[in-house]
Amino acid sequence: MKIIFFGSSDFSVPILKTLLSSGHSVVLVITTPDRKKGRGQKLAPTVVKTFAQGKNLSVLAPEKLSIPSVVDTIRQAAPDFMVIASYGKMVPESIFSLPKIAPLNVHPSLLPWHRGASPIQAAILEGDQKTGVSIADVTKELDAGDLFGQAETEIEENENALELSGRLSEIGSNLVLKTINEFIHGKVSRIKQDSSKSSYAKKLERDSGHINWEQPALLIHRQVRAYYPWPSAFTFFHGKRLKILAAHQAKIQSDQNKMPAGTIIKIEQNKSIHVQTQKGALELIRVQPEGCKEMSAFEFALGQRIKMGDRFESI
Repeated sequence: MKIIFFGSSDFSVPILKTLLSSGHSVVLVITTPDRKKGRGQKLAPTVVKTFAQGKNLSVLAPEKLSIPSVVDTIRQAAPDFMVIASYGKMVPESIFSLPKIAPLNVHPSLLPWHRGASPIQAAILEGDQKTGVSIADVTKELDAGDLFGQAETEIEENENALELSGRLSEIGSNLVLKTINEFIHGKVSRIKQDSSKSSYAKKLERDSGHINWEQPALLIHRQVRAYYPWPSAFTFFHGKRLKILAAHQAKIQSDQNKMPAGTIIKIEQNKSIHVQTQKGALELIRVQPEGCKEMSAFEFALGQRIKMGDRFESI
């Protein structure tokens, strides 16, 4: 079968790898354009483009899919399937109508839950016990197409978005291959989504992770996990941004509950900083100060000469 693959993120790469090793022919890879990254703001390709070029695959990275030459290239490729996995843009009907058999959307949630741009983060933020991957038809409405298959998995207590994305990508790789084979053998099922049960995961912004210490430790812990590696949960100390990269919920003595939210109530030797929240305490494990490299929370405490009673700024 001839496949055109759409993808841009780390989630996309294992799925593309699986398709390449499956015996099907990936005739074209479409990704988003190179973007400026890092302190030097140099143009950098997506991880998908880098991987695909390393495999000598044909790659397009257009600003707009509606460009006539792009549509013509896709049409001439005459794909049997399109596989869309974390591409980052809506695919117009003029393109998703082109495959001979089906366009397949590999979406990392149990649709209709968490449609939209950040389903993995949304599942963690909302405290979902489980999530999964859905293979859906591609339609004009975002992530609303009929379901061809789903697979679910439990979310681990301290699992962050990067770790969960990696697991879901592997699950999605197997599920999309299974779905393609079911199409080929005429055994695929089609289930309509119940849109009355849908939820939407909005696009993340740079400041989405700003911590409000007046929230319970449980919610801030979810925030730290959900926003790793980007945009990162963060707070401010002496006016400078501090990214919180890893944290756990901590147990504190009852008399410490009287401390104002954001107060540092414990500095654990060679390990962590404990911070009072509206309910419970958060144990900071790994942090990254503004303009510095990642370090342990204890290293940060030493460098800043932090003492118990100091406070992080809240929203």
